[in-house]
Amino acid sequence: MDGNICAGCSVCEAVCSLNHEGVVSPQFARVRIIDHFVDGHRIEANYCRQCTGAECLRVCRTHGAQAIYVDKKTGARVIDPEKCDCRQLCIKACPRYPDSPIFVDPARKVCFKCDLCGGEPLCVKFCPENALSFPEEAS
Repeated sequence: MDGNICAGCSVCEAVCSLNHEGVVSPQFARVRIIDHFVDGHRIEANYCRQCTGAECLRVCRTHGAQAIYVDKKTGARVIDPEKCDCRQLCIKACPRYPDSPIFVDPARKVCFKCDLCGGEPLCVKFCPENALSFPEEAS
């Protein structure tokens, strides 16, 4: 994400939540735009960088089953909502914790994160400023 050209419009959040949850709601977006207005409107995006040595993948087991898996097509680390028990170990294992890009849906009691939209991230496609690009790895 290029914070120098991001306008902070949150189109990426809207497209993401609409695609994944059927509603336009930043709380359900897998990418979150943060405007550090105190620092002169420094804008950054919080999203999963799909780490190579993904600790979330290693720690997230539910009753012996792997709740996070690697998508064979995209390489994305994907949370299976049917297997997630929301213990949030994945959030705490993330190298970006406490600003982990893994979020919680308290109503459904599941964790969720970027899954690269099956290989064509809609946040990237619809960003009017072309500020986003994927994947950006942060191993």
